[in-house]
Formats: sequence, C-alpha cells, structure tokens
Amino acid sequence: MDGYVVHGGMGMARGSHARIEDGRGILVYVWEGELWITQEGDLRDYIVRGGEWFRIEREGASLLHATRRTHATLTAPTPADYARSITMTPAGTTEARVLYQRSSMRGWPRSWAGAFSFR
Repeated sequence: MDGYVVHGGMGMARGSHARIEDGRGILVYVWEGELWITQEGDLRDYIVRGGEWFRIEREGASLLHATRRTHATLTAPTPADYARSITMTPAGTTEARVLYQRSSMRGWPRSWAGAFSFR
C-alpha cells in the first residue's frame, strides 16, 4: 500500500457494494474476501482477491461489489480531494452510507478574501 489512508477498515458483507466517484489514483487493497470491480468507460471487469490490489485508473464511477465477505483498505496518492464521493451500500439495503464527500466549500476562504472590511 502507498499514500494516505482514505478508509482503513472497509468491512463488506457478501452483496455489499461501494461506489467511488472520480477517484482516479485510489488504491483498493483486499485483505480478505473478493471484490468485483468495474470502472466507467472500461469494458473490462476485475476480480481482486485477498492479498491483491487494484488502482482506479479512470475518473467517473468505479463500483466495488463484494462477492463474499470482504475486508479492504482504500489509500490515495494525495491527502485530500482524492475523490468526489465514496459511498457504501450494505447487503440487503438500498440506502448508501457516505464514507467521504468532497467539500463543496473548497476554495471558499480565498473567494471571499477582501469581501468584508473590519474598520
């Protein structure tokens, strides 16, 4: 593994899935279990088993589906703004849990610099 830990303990029951939006460069390391990974714009699918890793190569949506009980770690080459969002939907549910959401206020302090006068 390399870089910065994004999510260090992503436990997924069989049938759970995660969605990474615009996460090019994120490394998915599977400690145990198996993930079926697909990327937007890539006709190939990838099976990543325990002890193996996969680096997301494209922007857009990447889907990680647990084909059996899985424990994975996500790392990124940068400490922040490594994806637009990361969500996980546990098996048997339809409600996604947000694991990471890029701030919509990014750059806010600079854009307001000088807008107020404190005299």
